[in-house]
Amino acid sequence: MLPLAPKSRNNTFMPKLVKPANSERAAAAVTILGNLGKASLIAYLRRNPNAGRKAISEAIEVPAPTLVRYLRELEEADVLIANPPKSNRKQGEWPVYRVNNVAVTELYLKLGQELGEI
Repeated sequence: MLPLAPKSRNNTFMPKLVKPANSERAAAAVTILGNLGKASLIAYLRRNPNAGRKAISEAIEVPAPTLVRYLRELEEADVLIANPPKSNRKQGEWPVYRVNNVAVTELYLKLGQELGEI
């Protein structure tokens, strides 16, 4: 059973989350590619590989805290490659980022398959 949100204006309960059957195959693709901010970040880095946080933030006009979250999530999902990688980063060291094109293509194909386009 879905968790219920508080009553709406018409005094009915609405589910907080809708998760159709078999949707887990496309979940990662929708989470990443379905977010306009993350999609803009990926598009920018495809055109401007090896960019740092400041350049990215200014180019796509995303607040720094949001950008840091997006970068962390996309790096953990292997969609972005940081140099130096998080495991080798020293405190105060600013990485540059580029897109893992293979991972993005795989996500795009998964989404296309779920939509029946491929």
